Amino acid sequence: MHIQSESHGTLFVVRPEGDISNAAATELDELLEAAIDDGARLMVFDCTGLSHISSDGLRVLLKTLRRLRDTDGRAVLAATGDKVRSVLEVSGLMALIEEYDSPEAAVAALTGGHGHPNAH
Repeated sequence: MHIQSESHGTLFVVRPEGDISNAAATELDELLEAAIDDGARLMVFDCTGLSHISSDGLRVLLKTLRRLRDTDGRAVLAATGDKVRSVLEVSGLMALIEEYDSPEAAVAALTGGHGHPNAH
């Protein structure tokens, strides 16, 4: 797995590619922890290149959601493929996080633009 990220003040966009499992989940967790420690309060998980997420990856997402909520932050998903979405739905995480059709819509929603949640 490869992880790209970018930070814009309190906005942090993370783009995991491939599978989030075991060691990759640990790497993602460390990246997200550091981003929150550095002041990130708005987070977009761009799932465009994500092909699979394991239970380890789900734990990282849940931990990040809790930590952001504890700091009055917010996280959203963008461009979630059917396979990943189905894992998130079965786990119950889709009930805890908003999803947008594109990274641009997700960023707009978090920053006061005009992004709209998709119908999923």
